[in-house]
Amino acid sequence: MREPDKEEASRQKILEELSEMITRIDTKGILFLMKQANILIYNQNVESLNKKLSGIEAQKKKGVPEDIKQYDEIDEVEIEEKTGGENFTVSVGGIRLFFTREEMRCMVRICHASEDEIDAARRLFAWFSRERSDVLSDCSITGHTHRSLKRIYTKLVRTYKVKE
Repeated sequence: MREPDKEEASRQKILEELSEMITRIDTKGILFLMKQANILIYNQNVESLNKKLSGIEAQKKKGVPEDIKQYDEIDEVEIEEKTGGENFTVSVGGIRLFFTREEMRCMVRICHASEDEIDAARRLFAWFSRERSDVLSDCSITGHTHRSLKRIYTKLVRTYKVKE
């Protein structure tokens, strides 16, 4: 049981060093680091999902019913407000995306103006294509029918109202 304490202490020291180094990096460099961090997080999620899918395949072979809830976290959407509402972190299946307040307001307006989740997904896809193509590539969204867009719509409509 001693090893996790050493590992946590080592991790904490590394985080402190990284925090200090970040203060010396310009904005362009920080954006690059954020993209790299998203790639690392994505790869970790892929590994985790592959392990779960392997487990599901093993269960199928044993005749155990498949637990459909295991798939839900693939497209789970979480929103975290940062620095007094100036910035937001939107996690889509564990991929962390960073948005300004204006970008969030734009997405909320798109969602509330849409007839339904299908219309919203189409509009969000078009907006991301024009304004934030990094979101599409980071989340592997290849078209307006991707279910993550519908999950984003549902989360935004349930969480936010249109503000002028």
